[in-house]
Amino acid sequence: MSSYPALLPASVAVDALWSALYFVLWIAVMVWIYNLAKRKGRHPVGWVILAFFFFFLALILLLILPSKRTTQEVERARG
Repeated sequence: MSSYPALLPASVAVDALWSALYFVLWIAVMVWIYNLAKRKGRHPVGWVILAFFFFFLALILLLILPSKRTTQEVERARG
């Protein structure tokens, strides 16, 4: 009889721990995306939905895009 089955519960526990850690990190980044979009004057729920499917793309785009509030204030000052 082999000793490999005895190692299985430990590896499953480690996998479960990493999965839980990843899930908590994912939720934290979703909350961050929501707050960042809200602060920039963008639609926060839409950005969270986008991030649900395209995690890194949504985060990078939201960090690069300027705030809508400042853009609208500049346009009002010009016109």
